[in-house]
Amino acid sequence: MKTFGKYLLSFTLILIATTAFGQSCPMCKESMTAAGAKLSEGFYYSILSMFFLPISLIGGGTFVVMKNTWLKDHPEAAEYSTVRIVAAMIREKRGR
Repeated sequence: MKTFGKYLLSFTLILIATTAFGQSCPMCKESMTAAGAKLSEGFYYSILSMFFLPISLIGGGTFVVMKNTWLKDHPEAAEYSTVRIVAAMIREKRGR
């Protein structure tokens, strides 16, 4: 339960920190090009964040689930670092 709380806190902080990036609509970019280059560039980056932020969150969540599942099957690896766990997971997959 202790690690779940850390993951929940991390997810909440990431969600709060990134909500400001996704507050513009994609169609506004077209109407903002006449308003100025800086404003148009800001909308461009907000559109990019709307695409990549959900993908990153889903990928990160998937990684956490995979790591915890692997650790349940390999309790001897509880002290391993994340990099070492990923390396062991890759070696195990290649060995099959």
